[in-house]
Amino acid sequence: MRLMTRRHARVTTGVATALLLSTVAACAGSGGSAPSSGGKIEGKLRVLSNWTGSEGDAFKQVIKGFEAKHPSVKVQIETVPFEQGQALLTQQFAQGSPPDVSVALPGLVRTFSQQGLLMNLDSSWDKWVSGGEYTPSVRDMAQGLDGHTDAVLFKGNVNALIWYNPKQMAKLGLSVPHTWAQFTSVLNAAKAKGVTPFAVGGKDQWPLTQWTDSILLRVAGATAFNDLARGKIGWDDPRIVKSFRVFANMIRSYFPSTSLSSSFTDATCGRVAGKFLFENQGAFINLVDPQECGTNLVPGKDLSFFEMPAYGSAPAPQFVSGDLFMGAKASKHPAATRALLEYLASPQAQEIWAKIGGYVAPNAKVPASAYPNVNDRNAAALWPKNPSQRAGYDLDDWIGGEIQVKYEQALSQFVRDSDVDAFISKMKQIDTRSHQ
Repeated sequence: MRLMTRRHARVTTGVATALLLSTVAACAGSGGSAPSSGGKIEGKLRVLSNWTGSEGDAFKQVIKGFEAKHPSVKVQIETVPFEQGQALLTQQFAQGSPPDVSVALPGLVRTFSQQGLLMNLDSSWDKWVSGGEYTPSVRDMAQGLDGHTDAVLFKGNVNALIWYNPKQMAKLGLSVPHTWAQFTSVLNAAKAKGVTPFAVGGKDQWPLTQWTDSILLRVAGATAFNDLARGKIGWDDPRIVKSFRVFANMIRSYFPSTSLSSSFTDATCGRVAGKFLFENQGAFINLVDPQECGTNLVPGKDLSFFEMPAYGSAPAPQFVSGDLFMGAKASKHPAATRALLEYLASPQAQEIWAKIGGYVAPNAKVPASAYPNVNDRNAAALWPKNPSQRAGYDLDDWIGGEIQVKYEQALSQFVRDSDVDAFISKMKQIDTRSHQ
């Protein structure tokens, strides 16, 4: 499934993509003036995406909605596996022939924006934020390094969700915890009853980042989390160190011995089979379980979730991730390109996929009634909609590149030995941005 293979692929492509970025910088230069974004909304657009299967079909339905709204525009979807897409984009931007609209992670958006290659979407974002469609914290996820907002958020994901089978919980006589103390009490009770508390698919590495981000946001807080992501503080910041001490205790106390030998699918389907009580993962689990584990599960009855409780008295910031779309400044049809980006960010476009399922709409105006089941509705309700709500975007995906690769490798060693001091020392060597 794309959600799994995409996360796994990020580990293998980060360095290769980074090596091409200097070529983009060399070719970007000052260039000529970009095409005006005015004019008629017409022409043929190239759109690069990573979605296949049921997700690819859902995206096609969204694009059909755009073409119905703008009959003078034809959209050609170019579906490229994630492990090829990021490097391909870098090459095509360097050659001056990028897709008009393409999916990308925040790191690549920031790099291309710094080179002046992306369409400036500030005016659109000003309107969306003032109209309550998006919050400032969500807008920040699409921010470029050129001082502008250069992408739109189309497909969201909410993380730090503890997935479980309500029937298994009831059989064990356990209740959903609402505080950190209750959380650890339930974990200890499960151990006492002979049930392994957590399913962990650390063989694929990326599932371990679900843990670090969840705990960092709860223990260190949103400010420290986002400062770490942006290189404003180092890994030896006391708030970060404390977070990893909490994580080390979770590993020693509640992780299974198979944490590094089990894949994401092994762990997930093991939980479905009742071998584990909980799994800390994102909202996409609601789609993964029936597709990957060959089991017909009724959302809310056989499969449910609760948010990982706050560590202290303050509300836990929301841990989110998502798919961004960026527009090429060099597009030959800038008016149509801008129209498509604005459409993808709209509640009308996002409601199309929300009704299909397995999707969290980042636009706050998509109604809860659009979601087909209770798990999708409950996950969507957690997406940041209040301007005062703090959030953090997936840390390693935000950083990207070689740091991301080495970070995930260091996490595997951390799960193996739970040595906080050694991990922090290693990360100080890997990530030197705060010292520059």
